[in-house]
Amino acid sequence: MKNYFVWIEITANQDTILDKNCFTQAMRKCRGVGIDSVILSVKDTSGFVLYPSKYAKHYSKYNSKFENIDYLQQCINIIHEMGMKIYASFDVFAEGNKKNSSSYMKGLANKGWMCEVYGLNENNKPVVQLISDPNPIKTAGAIDDFGEVFVNPANDEVTEYELHLMEEVMNGYSIDGIVLDRVRYVGLSADFSELTMRKWKQAAGITEEVSPEDIYKLFYKDGKLEIAYGKYFGSFNTFRAQMIYNFIKEVRKKVNEANKKIEFIDYTGSWYPEYYKVAANWASKKHLEASYPATDPEKYAATGYIEYVDKMLSGFYYEDVTIQEARKHAMPYDWYSVEGSAEIAYQVTHHEKPILGSLYLYQYTQNPEDVTRAVDMCFQKSDGCMLFDLCYLIQNDWWKYVSRK
Repeated sequence: MKNYFVWIEITANQDTILDKNCFTQAMRKCRGVGIDSVILSVKDTSGFVLYPSKYAKHYSKYNSKFENIDYLQQCINIIHEMGMKIYASFDVFAEGNKKNSSSYMKGLANKGWMCEVYGLNENNKPVVQLISDPNPIKTAGAIDDFGEVFVNPANDEVTEYELHLMEEVMNGYSIDGIVLDRVRYVGLSADFSELTMRKWKQAAGITEEVSPEDIYKLFYKDGKLEIAYGKYFGSFNTFRAQMIYNFIKEVRKKVNEANKKIEFIDYTGSWYPEYYKVAANWASKKHLEASYPATDPEKYAATGYIEYVDKMLSGFYYEDVTIQEARKHAMPYDWYSVEGSAEIAYQVTHHEKPILGSLYLYQYTQNPEDVTRAVDMCFQKSDGCMLFDLCYLIQNDWWKYVSRK
């Protein structure tokens, strides 16, 4: 049986989460269109959580509209009563927001946790600074930059903290699984802290002094920011991927120790050719990626972690549904389509684990009827579908477009 998921992000759905009757009604509608699994964000990029935690602050400390109650348990009760599954999601290595900051945010409160980014300042001079630094710099290879404070995956205190959060949810609640998002770096710009550089050099057996420019240089050519890869780029980037691999492997261990039938799902983008920039190698160890710059394919392949998850949610984030449409619109690659995304996701994972095509519903605002085609394509070409996010179904009344009944 192929699963049909819907994601519930906290901020976008706060009115629904806060009103128990409204949430119940929304879940009833989800079940009515064939959705069988719900992913509830219990820790978003702010770092606050929807349940009483020993480690993190409750969401009511961040947003006064929330009461200091256990929203996770409340949602579990409603969802399970309807015969659906509930998965708790964690935005792992994002621990705060620069634009809506709070002294309780772990990333901001613990200066040694946050990433240090490398880029060019306003005078085009190379600098390394905290990701929270308000001074603007030009950086390379960021998949997104929404103002989140990313913390360092190479910092043992960080990874231990994130694991604690998952453990207390797995052991304290009757959930059906966990879903991890942002298990990655923000981009090629991170992390250049003294801690990371020291750990990398030790692991690589490097004894000489190394500057960020020995890894890669940034420069402008014809007004465009360019990158020149240095002799240590491949080694450094493979080390970053190893940090993500180590964390995923440790999560697998914690899931197994929870002594429950809990599914472990990871959520990434499908655009694997670009994913070296954030060092999340969600591929199979069998996959050798020759396109990654200045990187030994075999060494990088060893960081492939698909074997440790039970399922993958892969972002098929393209308006074009078919490969034929992408070609008609002169997209650079076939994977700039829902259908093509499925092809590349299975190609790099060697079909080792189920992959569910995931759709960003906002992209279909101009052509909502394409939602139906995209959902059908996910079920046809992958092991199911995930809709991001519930708020678009409610706001746009798109239930008829996503119905599988």
